[in-house]
Amino acid sequence: MSREGRLFTLCLTIFSVMLGFGIIAPLLPLYAESMGATGFEIGLVFSAFALVRVATTTPMGALSDIYGRKRFLVLGIPLYIASSLLYLAAVNVPQLIAIRVFHGFASALVVPAALAYVADLYPSSRRGEAMGSFNTAYFAGVGFGPLLGGLLADLAGFNWPFYACALLALAGFLLSLLKLKETRIEHSGRKMKISYGFKLLSNRRMVSLISSRVTWSIAMSSLLAFFPLLSLQAGLGLTETGFLLTFSMAVTISLQRRFGRLSDKYGRKFPMVAGYLLAGLSLILIGHSRSLLEFLAYFTLFGVSGSLLIPSSSAAVVDLAGSESFGEAMGLYSTAVSLGVALGPILGGVIADLASLEAIFCLAALTCLAGSIIVLAFFKEATVNLKA
Repeated sequence: MSREGRLFTLCLTIFSVMLGFGIIAPLLPLYAESMGATGFEIGLVFSAFALVRVATTTPMGALSDIYGRKRFLVLGIPLYIASSLLYLAAVNVPQLIAIRVFHGFASALVVPAALAYVADLYPSSRRGEAMGSFNTAYFAGVGFGPLLGGLLADLAGFNWPFYACALLALAGFLLSLLKLKETRIEHSGRKMKISYGFKLLSNRRMVSLISSRVTWSIAMSSLLAFFPLLSLQAGLGLTETGFLLTFSMAVTISLQRRFGRLSDKYGRKFPMVAGYLLAGLSLILIGHSRSLLEFLAYFTLFGVSGSLLIPSSSAAVVDLAGSESFGEAMGLYSTAVSLGVALGPILGGVIADLASLEAIFCLAALTCLAGSIIVLAFFKEATVNLKA
């Protein structure tokens, strides 16, 4: 199979898995609220998934450098299937949080290995575009999922989105098992060592990339966790909420490859800074909107911000890492995403309990501004690999 064919197969696999993930995402805050969860507990439901990823994603990515990418995909995706069905067995908030921990570990096995698979396939001169293709599939799943989840919940009942999540993960498992070929030779002679990316973080440019990525993830996770409640307060239904989240992702998806290609040609820094600033502006506007048309306009801006910074930042991380550390680097990158995803709902939950839903979006905007400042001040375009 050609390099492009392998990338397409991987993208189809990730799309299937993340579509299922996205289907249940807008239902979780409502599911938790139906169990009597407070704003802080709703934040914990979201953050539990991310916290376990913070602890496990980098070492799992580093282990994929030794034992290969496919093994981790084939081991991790079945855990997505089990998680989808376990949600329906939860009867209280602690059980829901425990299932989110299990689901998070599944993601730690899959995501860094998949990202490193892309880095293995393509050289630096085409990596931004390739990452854009991968992220298109990833966010297409996450983005179209909420719309499907809302429709399924409205038309067929609350349980059906979780069944759909399991079936889609099964499709992804079969694709990875039967169609994907390993990109790395197993280094059985290398000592198995659990790595947390400290060597990579000795580089100041890498620190700026990782820390700034945390800020955008705080903003994104706050939006995902609390916008369903804001939209309900504004009089929108589940289908309209799912449509808005899906539309924003569709904007991101449509521009990912284009902006990734531009970052290959003109550098990673400018699209990252522009993305952070645009995200901050859109979040302030979303928090003060009350109509479907207003939400639609500002979710469009947020979608553009993601298409600017996601492919450029992920490509910048692997540009700085040597080829023997792609898995570790992508694990570190995913850890940054997870840390932000963990912090965002917790901070948002505290603010929701103490102030208002609108205040959550102001805080999210400030974190994006911080991300732009970090990149401007500390990141310089890579000219050599860390291994060089």
